[in-house]
Parts: sequence; structure tokens; C-alpha cells
Amino acid sequence: MTLPYNVYLVGGAVRDALLELPVIDHDWVVTGATPEQLEKKGFQQVGKQFPVFLHPKSKEEYALARKEKKQGEGYTGFICDFSPDISLEEDLERRDLTINAIAQDESGTLIDPFNGQKDLLDRVLRHVSDAFIEDPLRVLRVARFAARFHHFGFTIAPKTLSLMQKISASGELSTLSAERIWKELEKALNTRHADVFFSVLKDANALEKLFPELIWKNNQELSDTLNQSTLTPAQRWAILCQHTPIATLIQLHQRIRSPNQFKALAEQSRSFLENQCIPMSSVAWENWLISVNAIKKPQPFLLLIEVLSRLTNSRLEDWQKLRDTIAAINAAGLIKQGFSGAELGQALKKIRADTLDKTLSPLIS
Repeated sequence: MTLPYNVYLVGGAVRDALLELPVIDHDWVVTGATPEQLEKKGFQQVGKQFPVFLHPKSKEEYALARKEKKQGEGYTGFICDFSPDISLEEDLERRDLTINAIAQDESGTLIDPFNGQKDLLDRVLRHVSDAFIEDPLRVLRVARFAARFHHFGFTIAPKTLSLMQKISASGELSTLSAERIWKELEKALNTRHADVFFSVLKDANALEKLFPELIWKNNQELSDTLNQSTLTPAQRWAILCQHTPIATLIQLHQRIRSPNQFKALAEQSRSFLENQCIPMSSVAWENWLISVNAIKKPQPFLLLIEVLSRLTNSRLEDWQKLRDTIAAINAAGLIKQGFSGAELGQALKKIRADTLDKTLSPLIS
């Protein structure tokens, strides 16, 4: 498609390619164009605050180059100017970090007015300009990038951290919606160094403002536990919440509106740590296994015991054996014996507990 204006690949796609990482999403900036010109070419507008368009074939996002001026509070308190005379450099200047402010033209030439390539080589997360302080969401974004790129050895530039601390002191973090906070948190939980996300927030004096209920105890053991490629984001969240009392954990989940999968796993994990102690009786095990739906929902149960076995330094196969033992018992025989109603339930519980007792599991006292 021949265009009467200039199109540049920008942001994460350029950064990740330079880091030799897989490029999943492509974002494009268009200079010298109007919304009407793009619409005539078949682009579909999807942006509300400023024009973002979907390519008619690839469906990738194309945004008109824009400048922003702070007017109100929070990350939405900006007036956007997307007139055709805005330059690529002006668009890049509004971005958060230098490593995200590199563009590539259609011939493959890199445009890097803020030395992002040098910061990539030096492994530094550095703000583009002092306008960084105008958007409180950037505190979370920098923390998330620190977690994502921790294995590369990235550090945060001292002045950038200072600006993050100023944002925390300004009170503007309170303007962030629960949805935006959760979105950044979930992206951090998709990394193997999610603990770094919280460490950076603590260094920026933002942790207690964003997650006041969370009891944060960072150490090498936690880092090693989280740094497992097999863990799901929900499992990492449960591990990070292991020290937070169940009552305040419930409050935290309500406030940040965490999805049910994350909420259930973290709360079940913490509840076990708070109310049970290994080893425990077969009766207590039977009660707990039924309370977490171990028989009817084996997959969520597996995610739960993968967390708990790590946090209690016990063997996963021992937990799985407990579930398999009671799952093999059914009520058919008891029904033939004439049991029904509440009596049937009590008889079934006793058989399960007695069978667990005979397994000689190290988890059973």
C-alpha cells in the first residue's frame, strides 16, 4: 500500500528485536496524516482519546503521531494534539523510557533521538524527559520492565528512580484505576522475576500506596521459588501473598479486583498456611481436601498443591496421593448397605479418613 505519509515501527517491537527477543506485537506511528486520510485507505479507528487505527489487513495498530499536555490528574489527564505537522521525534519524546523511544522506518533505518540503543547496551531503564513525572502509571510500567528484563541485568537510572519517588509523594498514584493496576501487575506476574516488580515499587516508595495490604518479605528463597518456568501467573501471585493474613488478602483482592482464578488460589494457599500445620490428622486432611474441591476439580487442585508443596517444603507426589486416595472411594457400596442422606455423607467421610490413615503418608500425623 503506497501512502502519502510516513509510517514507522515503534516501541516494544523495535526494542525486543534489538534485544533479540521474539516480537509478538507491532505498533506503528504515522506522521503527516489526518484521520480522514487513513480512513480513506480502509483503516478503522478504535482510539477514543486519540486516533488509533487498525490496518485493514493485518489489524495491527497505527497511531497518528501526537504530543500530550498535562491538564488534569492521573494518567488520563492529558490533552492530545495529533495534527499532521507533529514530528516523529515529538511523538517519541512523550514516551516513558528511552528503550521504548526508538523507531524504525520502512527501509529498516533506526531513528533514536534519545539514545535508547546505548541504554539497551548499558542495560539501563532511563526516562526520556522530565515529562515522565506527569503520568503516575509509569511507576508501575518501569517496575514491570525491571521484572521482565531482570535476567538481562537492567538497572534503573538514579534520576528515573528519583522521579518515580516524586510521583509517589505527589499522591497521583491514587488516581490509578484498579483495572490499570491489575493490568500491569498481571504482566509482571507473567515474568520469572515478579518479585523484582515489588522490590522496585518499594524502592520508589509506591508499594504501600498501591498494595497497602500486602505483607512483603523479599529474599533469595522467594526469588528462587518464583523463578520457575512452569509456574502460572496465578501461582506466582499466591506465592507472593504467602505472608499476607487471609482477612487483609481478601480486602486486597476486592480493592484491586483480581480475577477469580488469582483470588481463589492465593486465598486457598494462605488459608492453609494460616489454619493448618503439616503433619495433620487424616480427618483434618479429608475435611480440607473436600473443602477445596480436590475430587471434582483436579486441575485447580493441582495448581494449589504445586504452590503449597513449595511453600511447605514437602513433596508434590505426597499431596497428589492424598487426593487420589479419596477420589478412588465412591458411595455406591454404602448406598447398597442402606446408607442415605446425612448418614451416607458421614459414613463416606469416615471411610475416606480411615483409608488416608492407612497410606502411611508423611503428611499425616
